[in-house]
Amino acid sequence: MNNSNRYLMVTVIIAVFISTSCGPNLAQITNNLIAEGRNDEAIARMNRALIENPDATEYKRLMGIALYNKKFYSECVSIFQQVLADDEEDDQSAYYLAASYEGLRDYNKAIQYYRLYNELTFFGQYKDVVEARIKLLYRQQIEAEAQRALMMEQQLDVAKVPNNTIAILYFENKGQKTELNPLQKGLAEMVITDLAKVKSLKVVERIRLQEMMQEMNLGESDLVDQRTAPRLGKLLGAYRLVKGSFFELTNNKLNIDAFVARTRTGELDATANITGSMQGFFRMEKDLVFKILGELKITLTDEEREAILELPTENFFAFLQYSRGLDYEDRGLYTQAFEAYTQAASSDPNYTQAKTSASSAKKVEQLVGTTSETPSGEKQASDKTTQSTSSSKSSGGKGTGPAASPPPPPPPPTTSGGSGGGTPGGGTGFGSPADLVNNRANSSSNNINNTTIPGTGSSNTPQNTVITPLAEPPKPPN
Repeated sequence: MNNSNRYLMVTVIIAVFISTSCGPNLAQITNNLIAEGRNDEAIARMNRALIENPDATEYKRLMGIALYNKKFYSECVSIFQQVLADDEEDDQSAYYLAASYEGLRDYNKAIQYYRLYNELTFFGQYKDVVEARIKLLYRQQIEAEAQRALMMEQQLDVAKVPNNTIAILYFENKGQKTELNPLQKGLAEMVITDLAKVKSLKVVERIRLQEMMQEMNLGESDLVDQRTAPRLGKLLGAYRLVKGSFFELTNNKLNIDAFVARTRTGELDATANITGSMQGFFRMEKDLVFKILGELKITLTDEEREAILELPTENFFAFLQYSRGLDYEDRGLYTQAFEAYTQAASSDPNYTQAKTSASSAKKVEQLVGTTSETPSGEKQASDKTTQSTSSSKSSGGKGTGPAASPPPPPPPPTTSGGSGGGTPGGGTGFGSPADLVNNRANSSSNNINNTTIPGTGSSNTPQNTVITPLAEPPKPPN
């Protein structure tokens, strides 16, 4: 072989080597197919690849992404559970798993895995977007539970509700100053927050009360009805109800009273009455809480007492604006809620909760669009990507406007995929979810537990409830 032939052969070998080593690999080709919307081709390629290499985590992930794009959410759950079992630091798969559960309307699991994503990812800016999504989903979850409780109302038995459960209804403004109306929710929120610091009590959160009222088409004035309150307490799973009112006196003074009644019998367990100046409003609320606890004969630890005595603010105007923000949020008016919370924070720069709520409302506004209040009290929202609407359940409830739009895609995964076991089967047969993945999600400090339907002792609930939907599951990571 002469030198020219040898040179030609070496050149061909080098060219072949370069073409095989530097060309796109199977994963890159599949990624390109997914980016072009050719998900069926991507699924077919990954099916073949996983038959030959069943332990390839990257192939499983790509299979899951293609199936997610096809809205095969049940299959996605199995796949991404397996991927997370292979690599428990894979933030991208945690996000896809959350989005898949959201697609299945399993909001409890969706919230868990969105929070797991926020624990895993290093991209702090997107964490706020995910937290806003969680906030909307949590309202969806509570809304669904309220509907299920109403469907099962005949099966509910207050006698089966633990006797340490208590619900605080909105306080009634019996005075002439309508500008104090926001205190109806704000005062209830404060009492709920303080009673929740007592470990021996299980307090119904305010958002659950709000959603139940909307499902029952109740206005705040209906809470004083002697027939409505016991039924509401039964549906909330509360052994006791706290009802109260406030009204202004002369010389800028305020009177607050409350009584605690058993939901089943109406028997009074405690009464409390506090009078003082509006400037001392927050001390009055603390005295009210301590009187209620004292009459219920609940012994407090020093730690619980100190926690209750903590004041979020001592600025009455700031708290009034914060209370307005709560009402706006309940009505889906996040633009107005942000403005109210911002005013509260401006009035008291040390009002941490107002600042946090303002930031949260702003992020939610970015998802649902700018909201505006119509003369009828309904909500209007504009969003460039979503124009679906939901009907208002009551004049003071959720107004019309588009559902939340999906958040933008989060950054790509911050960890590389590992390798582990897995068995492909027609693209979807990856076995049951790995225990370690569930444990990781369930151990989250922010985990939301499944809620037992009150009075039944069972979490088995009908699945054919219809709730106000979000636009669609969030866009997955790139």
